[in-house]
Amino acid sequence: MPNSAQRKERVILLMMMGVLLALIVFFSSLMVQTYREYKNFRVRELRIEAKLTQARKEFEQKEMYLARLLEDPEFMERVVRERLGYARPDELLFRFSEEP
Repeated sequence: MPNSAQRKERVILLMMMGVLLALIVFFSSLMVQTYREYKNFRVRELRIEAKLTQARKEFEQKEMYLARLLEDPEFMERVVRERLGYARPDELLFRFSEEP
């Protein structure tokens, strides 16, 4: 009879170890998956931060350009002449096509 009780204890012990091993594998796989997701989110966050930094730089440049347009009449005149092709009433403009 003691032999039978020892077998039951061994079987129960092996079953518990199996369940423990299964739980360890399950939670380890969850940890690995969570870590991969974390790395992906971190890479995405870095990309978005880089885009945000670039957008802020562009915004600052455009703000400076606008301030210069509003404050510097010579700059505004040059921009209007170049971009819109305006001229003073006593000036004559020549336009050349860039086609060969």
